[in-house]
Amino acid sequence: MHNKNKIKQLVKNNCASYLGDKYGISNYCCWKDGSCVFLKQDDQQPSCRYFENGVLPIDEKLEREYKMERHMEVEFKAAKPKVNCKKCGGTFSANSNRQAYCEKCKKKNRNEKSKLWMRQNRQKQA
Repeated sequence: MHNKNKIKQLVKNNCASYLGDKYGISNYCCWKDGSCVFLKQDDQQPSCRYFENGVLPIDEKLEREYKMERHMEVEFKAAKPKVNCKKCGGTFSANSNRQAYCEKCKKKNRNEKSKLWMRQNRQKQA
């Protein structure tokens, strides 16, 4: 395991089940009710579902390497596309490929369209 030290640090700093030295057991894990599998010296490829699902996603790069090393399914998260706003020209991260306006301009555009719609409706009624 190439990233053993990084994984140990992640366990010690972020795992809610890791309690340190408790009940006469060093590196106590309350989820396993014993010593943490990642902090044992003899285990070559330890596995802990709680760690893999709850703690490992904190560090995306480490998670990807960990899962590839164990031949687990790796999910790649696509980055949101950067788009130029049609109204102000500013760059923003679009939530979909159809989004054309940034958040500020989206609200302004919606207000303008509703004003125009109301004007046209009033003209039809008169």
